[in-house]
Amino acid sequence: MSLNEYNAKRKFDQTPEPKGSAKSSDGDRTGNLQFFVQMHAATRLHFDFRLEVGGTLKSWAVPKGPSLNPAEQRLAVFVEDHPIEYGSFEGIIPKHNYGAGTVMVWDRGTFVERGSKGREDSEKALLKGLAAGHITFVLQGQKLAGEFALVRLKKGDEKSWLLIKKRDAHASRDDVLSQARSVKSGRTLKEIASESEGQGDVWVSSQTVRTPPEAFKVHEKKPAEWPRSIPDPSAEPVRERMPRKVKPLLPSTGTSVRGPKNLELLDQEGWIFEPYLDGKRAIAEVEKGRVHLYSRQGIPFTYVEIVSDLRKIPMHLVLDGEISGSGSEAVYDVFDLLHDNGWGVRSLPAIERKRRLKALPIFGERVRYREHTERDGKSAYLEAQAKQVPALLAKDSESTYRGGTSRFWQKIKIKAPLEAKAHGQETESTTAPTPLLTHVDKIYWPQEGRTKGDVIEYYRSISKWILPHLRDRPESLHRHPDGILGESFFHKDQTGHIPKWVETETIYSGSSEKSVHYLLCQNEATLLYMANLGCIELNPWISRVGSLDHPDCVVIDLDPDDSNSFEQVIEVAQAVHRTLKNIGAMSFCKTSGATGLHICIPTAAKFDYETTKTFAESICSSVHSELPDFTSLERSPSKRRGRIYLDFLQNRRGQTLAAPYCIRPRPGAPVSTPLDWSEVKEGLHPDSFHIGNIVERIQAVGDLWKPMLTSSVDIGVCLRQLKQL
Repeated sequence: MSLNEYNAKRKFDQTPEPKGSAKSSDGDRTGNLQFFVQMHAATRLHFDFRLEVGGTLKSWAVPKGPSLNPAEQRLAVFVEDHPIEYGSFEGIIPKHNYGAGTVMVWDRGTFVERGSKGREDSEKALLKGLAAGHITFVLQGQKLAGEFALVRLKKGDEKSWLLIKKRDAHASRDDVLSQARSVKSGRTLKEIASESEGQGDVWVSSQTVRTPPEAFKVHEKKPAEWPRSIPDPSAEPVRERMPRKVKPLLPSTGTSVRGPKNLELLDQEGWIFEPYLDGKRAIAEVEKGRVHLYSRQGIPFTYVEIVSDLRKIPMHLVLDGEISGSGSEAVYDVFDLLHDNGWGVRSLPAIERKRRLKALPIFGERVRYREHTERDGKSAYLEAQAKQVPALLAKDSESTYRGGTSRFWQKIKIKAPLEAKAHGQETESTTAPTPLLTHVDKIYWPQEGRTKGDVIEYYRSISKWILPHLRDRPESLHRHPDGILGESFFHKDQTGHIPKWVETETIYSGSSEKSVHYLLCQNEATLLYMANLGCIELNPWISRVGSLDHPDCVVIDLDPDDSNSFEQVIEVAQAVHRTLKNIGAMSFCKTSGATGLHICIPTAAKFDYETTKTFAESICSSVHSELPDFTSLERSPSKRRGRIYLDFLQNRRGQTLAAPYCIRPRPGAPVSTPLDWSEVKEGLHPDSFHIGNIVERIQAVGDLWKPMLTSSVDIGVCLRQLKQL
């Protein structure tokens, strides 16, 4: 491994970065391989992900940072190799040097290649995988742990990779990036920037030229952009007494601010958008039973029902929001968090305050969380226009909370709604639902050039076949507003401003101790509405409204390891089918749209989840006994390396399964496709079924899963038959 490129980019008489050499030592090289993640506030804040391979650190710049959420695939740009010593570097790279800015050791630890047992085997496998464009490894760090993969996006492009967290016991939707202190020194970026000279972590010339702390700033304002707040990457909550009679932050209308008119904010990055109803602005001080609810002028409000609900909150909070309605119909929509149980959070970025607010278990019928839209301002505007909402509140996502009028909050008035039709769809009458479709030219699959409009058109063309499999099932929306390479998120609770014609079902969640308003996809308009929100894939429950505790099928999910061939998946599927057939159980198979297969047994909602899970586990155990060499019942990926996971745990209340005929957010736009069992044989490959050929396939073979909707298997009888085999 060579460090020539690394050394050529740096002036070591002007930077404290280590020069180093290949195969240099930083600790015990006889132990496990090391990994490092450094938070780097250069021109733009980013994270550098580094793996020890062959005596140097293989390095990737990850603009949005690593994630523990398997649904969030992060772009990783391959950069030059770094010396091993670099992983421990923390300090300031002075101005006018390559990568100028502040560097923090955000995480560090050891790792092994997923299928290897030790250092030597790991390095061999990693070098081979790097050349092929796909490596999988298990981290053991202070912040990151579990199985990850780095996958090159396309052959010939050596720079563009994806960093992906695998599903295992360490997977989480928690924001691991909020842990913004060094694992080496415990310092924040700001503290490193101000203390580095004293610590010797910044180069100082013999003429005592000092590098000012400003070197750590992370954003440059572009002249054409709306003025934005400069984020403080080290901002953290501070201990404080509960603030009293808070002066609220008020939005500007944009007329006195230099720059574009505020409608142009809809095209700007870094802003979030919320409906603004022109109700009564209200601050709530909540102290475990004591509530002070008052207006922007500090005048107390006497909304009895709202105050009663706030008194039930066993916390110390200061909330900001808007009251709409009157009397017993009044609702308090909360959109900001100012104090959180002894911690002041007004210095945190707006998007972080929203995240903390949403996580609080305080919302119900009269105290509601006001949802926001990130990045896609035009969609938010058009949606508000359709619902006749008077205005949008646009917030700089990095802005802090300061009382008084701020240019970082902008009120955007909504003009009268315009008529719209769904992608050329004619309506039968003036009262038929017509979803507004926006940004249809946005690229969702960069390599293939497929767009959001392609997704919408696919679901319009497939609607008559897919809707019977979706109706009456609660949906967990998995939204990809920026396509398969952008960030994604799950959106379950539809509380807020959705079209009146979209049906929802209110279900109490025991884990979050609150009611969740799930969307129901009952018609084509709702299907297109979901697609317009960025729902590339569809994730319905396996039970329906009216019998939510009784699923209408048993699910067996065949989930291969990266080292398993699809031929092995087919062999396992055939074994499952054979076992089910031997006990008199009909079954249906479909591609998952990824690397596995889904097998379902219809039950017509005659059995509860515990019974269906027991049945699925019994079938999986039987198949594992038949094929022990490459199947596993272990949920943890680290315990089932090289084996296909026979997943029976999908059979639980609230679990979802990719719907038949839904697209999956993967390269090639594959579709989860129903199969005839005669097709489940050598030569089958899931990539054969994609957005471009499914309509033609269904027209030729029909809906192979239609019998799933009316058939039923008596799994009690089948269990008794299984015991006799």
